Amino acid sequence: MKVSYYPGCDLYTKARVLNDSIQRSFNAVGFELKEMENWYCCGTTFTLARDNKMSLIAPLRILAKVQKDGGSVLVPCSICYNTLKRSNFIFKNDPETLRLINEHLGESYDGQVKIIHPFEFIRANQNDFKKGVKRNLENLKLGCYYGCYLLRPENEMEFDDPESPTIMEDFVKLMGAQPVSFPLKVECCGSYLIVSSPEAAIETSYRILKNARERGAEAIVTSCPVCHYNLDNFQNRMASSHPEHRPIPVFYFSQIMAMAYDLPVEIWGLEYNKISAVNLLKGHGIL
Repeated sequence: MKVSYYPGCDLYTKARVLNDSIQRSFNAVGFELKEMENWYCCGTTFTLARDNKMSLIAPLRILAKVQKDGGSVLVPCSICYNTLKRSNFIFKNDPETLRLINEHLGESYDGQVKIIHPFEFIRANQNDFKKGVKRNLENLKLGCYYGCYLLRPENEMEFDDPESPTIMEDFVKLMGAQPVSFPLKVECCGSYLIVSSPEAAIETSYRILKNARERGAEAIVTSCPVCHYNLDNFQNRMASSHPEHRPIPVFYFSQIMAMAYDLPVEIWGLEYNKISAVNLLKGHGIL
């Protein structure tokens, strides 16, 4: 079965492991991710200025292409997913804005495209994805970190309960590992503050990792490239301010799929993890 797929920019740069592992993992259970032809950047972040119509041009160009290609698209990057879902909310509920941008671009987008996150797709096809599990991950304790982009604003994203989501925990169970829920799983990692106020973002990320560790997590799982970057890349700096900090690996959810499906180790992409997971995985007999 072919599934229309929008990777977004990060999945060809810093989050390449997410792109590679999700494509191979979906293929392993009979779903071919068909990358959109000539796709564009989504605009990266959704504008907070609702009168800024220019910021909606990039999302509409993407969604108009999806409409012509079948009407639904899988979007693994949390930031792209947020941008496209929130833009589409405007297109559905503000006919004048939709008319204006359609006219500007020469498009006829109708606002009805379905933007689907892999967690939603997996939940809807869980029997297929469960059949692919071959490797035993039952002792691996994974902290389920959602961050901001998947869940909020609630009425625009319509993804899961913004305060107490469970879809990621259900995914981890489906892969045969142990999900760890923790209070800060829906808190912001610091996001793009890592550029303008790095110490603030690093401290925020440290609190998230500490909270997950205290609840029993041995590693973190996420779908957001910015969250992964903040949580994974700066743990040495966290340790300099917090000597008690113990490094904790941070995985993309698709790396967990590649492990569970017993795909070749190179597909797991462990070399992309700044905090090595080798000892953890060897300790559980996974590697």
